[in-house]
Amino acid sequence: MHPPSRRRLLAAVGTAALGGFASGRPTRQPAPRLAVAVHPDARFGWNGTTRSVRDAVRTGVEQVASRAERTLDVTVERNVTEGEPIPPAAVSSTDQPALFDSVERWLRDRDAYDDGTCHLYLPRLPFDQALGYGGANRDVASGGAVAFANLGATEFWDDRAVSENMAVHEWLHTVLRPEVAAAVNGSRCEHDLGVVARRDLETVVVTPLATSYADTTLVGGETRWHGSGCYDHASFSTHDGREHDPRHWTHTWQLSDATLRATTRYVDGYLR
Repeated sequence: MHPPSRRRLLAAVGTAALGGFASGRPTRQPAPRLAVAVHPDARFGWNGTTRSVRDAVRTGVEQVASRAERTLDVTVERNVTEGEPIPPAAVSSTDQPALFDSVERWLRDRDAYDDGTCHLYLPRLPFDQALGYGGANRDVASGGAVAFANLGATEFWDDRAVSENMAVHEWLHTVLRPEVAAAVNGSRCEHDLGVVARRDLETVVVTPLATSYADTTLVGGETRWHGSGCYDHASFSTHDGREHDPRHWTHTWQLSDATLRATTRYVDGYLR
């Protein structure tokens, strides 16, 4: 029996598999990639608000990538792009799963869905309680992700700082998993990786993952409306706001150390 020809062998196993073997060197693994495509509501497009939110997300991506590079001794590719605006008529706002499905379908129909990217949609729906402030359908290693930050709600009920933090917040959910959060912080709730830190007697600073979960007031506290997901203030990586009611809530793009340790574990475990 004759050995298979090189052409047949290449066809059977793929040229990439043989490349490192034939040269006597192992094949180089691709660099971990943190990619976000930001898609505004097409009625408003790219403007001062959507660009400031994009910049906040870019800062968050840079923090995660830089920590991962220092810790893992790897180069992390980062890419935050201005995605195509999405027309509201193409998006179902019945509930969050319907929004995720319709946004993904719209992107796939245009061959614009990247299965290694978080597609972050920025709708303007200030009175849609079924959607709330935002959400994410899965992590990016599971075939890409769709997330949304409802700028209509945060801009109407709160302020620009909350809008920016919620966009970063929802992107972070796409580069985390409950088991990763638990390994770092002892809690499977990803919100508990956040920090609520007292700046002075009257002012408390809130990081992105803690945004909308920093207090227990259902209406009119840290944010106008409280988040509807998991949280346990006793499990937050830091929470200085439980003893006294602060007079001022402020928000920062700076990610907590626990968040950065968790995202580094995610990059190491799922993106390499």
